[in-house]
Amino acid sequence: MNILVAGGTGFIGKKIVETLTSQDNKVFVLTRNKDQNKNLFGKNVELIDWNITDPILLSKISILIKLNGEKVDQFWTKNIKRKILSSRIDTTNHLYEFCNRNQIIPKQLINASAVGIYANNDAKYDYSVNEFSENGNTFLSEVCTQNEDGCGIFNSYKNIKIIQLRIGVVLQKKIISMLSLPLFFSIPVPGNKNHYFPWVHVDDIVGFISFSIKNNLEGPFNIVSPQFATHKEFFRAIISHKKGLLKWVLFLPNNIVKFLLGGMSEMLLYGPKTEPERVLKNGYTFKFKSLKDALSNLP
Repeated sequence: MNILVAGGTGFIGKKIVETLTSQDNKVFVLTRNKDQNKNLFGKNVELIDWNITDPILLSKISILIKLNGEKVDQFWTKNIKRKILSSRIDTTNHLYEFCNRNQIIPKQLINASAVGIYANNDAKYDYSVNEFSENGNTFLSEVCTQNEDGCGIFNSYKNIKIIQLRIGVVLQKKIISMLSLPLFFSIPVPGNKNHYFPWVHVDDIVGFISFSIKNNLEGPFNIVSPQFATHKEFFRAIISHKKGLLKWVLFLPNNIVKFLLGGMSEMLLYGPKTEPERVLKNGYTFKFKSLKDALSNLP
């Protein structure tokens, strides 16, 4: 199978490319820095410039995986917010133009979205959400909504299946180390102890993508562990994993977090109980259901 990955040089992208090539797929990675990334992958991966026009080489591609977009974990100035929003929409449009130019007729588009689509400004969560729940009303929700809606342009391809991966917080060593620092120094952490922390191991993102290709799925899917963890439970798990001396966690009041971080505080304060309902109903089995196991097997 011929698969095109846009955003294949990032943390998640590299894992996806490695897995897909190990399954005897031919993988093309779209990049604007071919020379910089030329030694990143093995022989079964071909780096492709966004400006290329080569239908003979590319027209047999049937699966598109779109991962790129400006990172959200930076201070939200007006300019950065514009970049976060426009980067996702622009990439979708450029990918569509790329397919037309290279006579690619995709059968499936897999688009990276996020569980932030359910975030609400009031940051009050006494309910759970699944893939059928209403979208929220925050900036993150707007970004996710426009990101997903923008993929509608691909419906011009007959019978295409479009998947929206609503991904939770992806666990990795550097993120866990960063989150554990305030615990080590006994500094209160931002967040709401009773809200939920929708986490996922990168192996389950990769695993579900392979599963969705094999089973020709479509629609939105919450890519989060089925084991629910509140912020309090999550940070306590980090303390146990890091073998910290203190077993308690202090949280900053929400108003202080909002004052210090402004609109960006929604990344830390939102947290409904996010259920991967459609993921489970379609038969995918998570490799890491336990937070303890996930923390012990971080890439």
